[in-house]
Amino acid sequence: MSTGPRPDDAHALDELIAQLRALKVWAGNPSLRQMEKLSGLARSTLADALNPRRKTAPTLEVFRGLLRAFSVTEDEAEPWLAAWRRVQSEPARVPAAVPRQLPAAVPGFTGRAKAFKELTALLEGGSRLAVVCGIPGVGKTALAVQWAHQVASRFPDGQLYLDLRGYSSGPPVTPDQALALAIRAFGVPGEEIPLQQDAMVGVYRSITSDKRVLVMVDNAPSAAHVRPLVPGGPGCLTVVTSRDRLAGLVARDGAHRLELGVLTPEEAPAVVISVLGAERVLREERAVDELVRLCGYLPLALRITAANLADRPHQTIAELMAELTAGDRLTALEVEGDEDAAVRTTFDHSYAALDPLARKLFRRMGTAPGPELPARAAAALLGRPDADAALRTLVTAHLVEVRSAGRYGLHDLLRLYARERCAAEESDAGESIGRLYAQYLDLAVAAARAVRPDFSVLATITPQHTFANATEALQWFDVERSTLVTAIERAESLGQAPMAWLLTDALRGCYWLRRHTAEWLAVARVGLAAAAQHPGAAAAMHLSLGTAHWGAGDHRAAATHFEQAVEFSRAAGDRFREFSTLGNLGAVYSELGSLDQAADCFRRELTFYGEIGDTARRARSLGNLGLTEMRLGRLVEAAADLQLAVELREEIGETRSAANSLGALGVVHRYLGDLDRAAHFLRRAQQLNHDHEDRVSEAAAFDDLARVHRDAGRPQEALRCAEQALSLAKGSGRVEIDALITAAAVRGSPDDLRQAWRRAVAIGYGHGVADALVELAWLDLAAGDADAAVRDASQAHERADATGQSILAGLALVALTRAYEAHGDAAAASETGLRADEVLTRAGYRGVRDRPNGL
Repeated sequence: MSTGPRPDDAHALDELIAQLRALKVWAGNPSLRQMEKLSGLARSTLADALNPRRKTAPTLEVFRGLLRAFSVTEDEAEPWLAAWRRVQSEPARVPAAVPRQLPAAVPGFTGRAKAFKELTALLEGGSRLAVVCGIPGVGKTALAVQWAHQVASRFPDGQLYLDLRGYSSGPPVTPDQALALAIRAFGVPGEEIPLQQDAMVGVYRSITSDKRVLVMVDNAPSAAHVRPLVPGGPGCLTVVTSRDRLAGLVARDGAHRLELGVLTPEEAPAVVISVLGAERVLREERAVDELVRLCGYLPLALRITAANLADRPHQTIAELMAELTAGDRLTALEVEGDEDAAVRTTFDHSYAALDPLARKLFRRMGTAPGPELPARAAAALLGRPDADAALRTLVTAHLVEVRSAGRYGLHDLLRLYARERCAAEESDAGESIGRLYAQYLDLAVAAARAVRPDFSVLATITPQHTFANATEALQWFDVERSTLVTAIERAESLGQAPMAWLLTDALRGCYWLRRHTAEWLAVARVGLAAAAQHPGAAAAMHLSLGTAHWGAGDHRAAATHFEQAVEFSRAAGDRFREFSTLGNLGAVYSELGSLDQAADCFRRELTFYGEIGDTARRARSLGNLGLTEMRLGRLVEAAADLQLAVELREEIGETRSAANSLGALGVVHRYLGDLDRAAHFLRRAQQLNHDHEDRVSEAAAFDDLARVHRDAGRPQEALRCAEQALSLAKGSGRVEIDALITAAAVRGSPDDLRQAWRRAVAIGYGHGVADALVELAWLDLAAGDADAAVRDASQAHERADATGQSILAGLALVALTRAYEAHGDAAAASETGLRADEVLTRAGYRGVRDRPNGL
């Protein structure tokens, strides 16, 4: 390709993606549907390959598909393939976090010397994947955790623990969810984690490619759940526990399988000794031998039985044996056969020894959703102020585990048993689950009010709990997330269907700030399915789905869900949600370049807020409408709306948001050619933003002031303001790019402008792309390169015109006119000049047009 993007400039992944995105623009900006037809690849694969936040280069197959989609011929492809090879050879940039996630070792762990030796031999022999399998309660997790602690020092780059919950009551953790947890453990922010599984696997394996990491995958339901979690580095080891033999991992992936049986008759008494002490056991050696036999040499049954004896210091082991054997229950303790029933007698005995309140809590914990729950949730299950005494009893009996401070959980077998007892003994279990869900909703609504009080929620409750601030609310969310997800997923099956959408809706603000996007989308889909017959709830779920997609940068999907949310809100008669969603839809339309549709949304919500007398939201709508009208080139209307927005915000004391409208008002007056008023409004905006310590907005005001000074012929003042903007805008994305463009243009630096252009392409910032190209065209002309000026100005106009930015499109046409004149093409210059006049006159633009010296 003779002009356009420059693959030779790509030496790092972000530069390669920026060039690919520029190539897409150069190729006419084909839609994903068109790209799918040309490349033969799925749309999701193509979208992910162009994601500026991806951490690894696309595969060669996908990269070639992109080139086909952008009509790159074989002759033109080699520079692109060379760029791909360069980036492939670059070492992955790995975050610095070192995870240390192993659970605590089991107190009094004993035996399993042969299994320990086998695992250690695997490690020293260079194996990368081991599977520990066996029946429930045989001690797979305890063995793996104990051994992992012994060898942790050999894995200095971290130890990951991923519980897939393959055998718990709720759905297992999906590979996508587990991958997101693993990637986050290495310090990658949630918003930088891709949504597609193949991309997540690429990030995970790049991070671990040169590291020594131990990965423990607990309770894996299938080989397919494990494969994406195997790290990329040769110095890593993955240890998997499962009730399944995972034959596929052995056959296809070279895993070594360690089948863990019950303890030997020689090992099993040591478990009892670890709980009761040697002296008591030695007094009744023969009884102990019989006890461990009746417990099937199963570690879990042995520990529970020993705990019962520890609570009865005056009871002999022989007396307990008589209780266990009563009713001819020996067959129930055989390990073979029904493995769930194999320890039921032991459980029966422990359960019967509990006081009534502890039994009730145990039963109800078996029905509760989630892997664990806090003490206050246990109290809700009982319908009492606290459950501390009952929890202490259950922990002492080894029926409940302390997972962390104040949090409790059940072993999978005990959960099944507890649920069985609940079904047999309780008629009002649904009421206890209802109280638990009510507590979760109370806390979720309280969190919503703390983190995003501007987000409306469906739940009409007044929460009993309050959080001191957003930080405390988000800490609660971080701890309870996995339990809340399971609660949402199981709500319908537990007779609590409305909670699926009520909880998801209330958690929207938490998810927005934490950006667990894949998980958010999953729970919102569950809520949407449950809300099929409830338009208001369906509207809220589409709002959640739209907001999640918006946060992930998928604006088309966001628009689709917001449109659905508006329709369902209208059907439900919820005018407030209908019109507040219109504001979101307008913002997304604006991102997509559908400015007329965006303006229509803002006008409709503005009318509604005027009708109900909501001044704050009316001012926000006016501000959004004014910005959109400015981009559309309706400058007089934009000035009026922004002026009113400022007045309304000052009237109600919202000086922070008033600053945003003042800044926009300054830009409008610059376009109208009134540079003094423009500077006045921008100085006010800058000072207010400074007072509120809003560095990014202050940077934007300085940037626009720089452009005013430049238009007024004050280059030194322009440069001073541009440099102020740059210093304040570090790491802010679009504002930093705007400041970089202004500073580069004032300095006359084409290299800095190209850097700004590449960064704008990389994040999909259309205005920045077009703006940088206009400035490049003027510098091309100043350097005497008419060909480059024609190319850059043409691209700038195409980009600005495609996204409805009429003023920027008109200024690009002015630059193109001068480029054609420099090229000696008088006819093209005349035609283009007329078009520029028409566009800018229609917009009411009276600002500076020509930059004959590039400045």
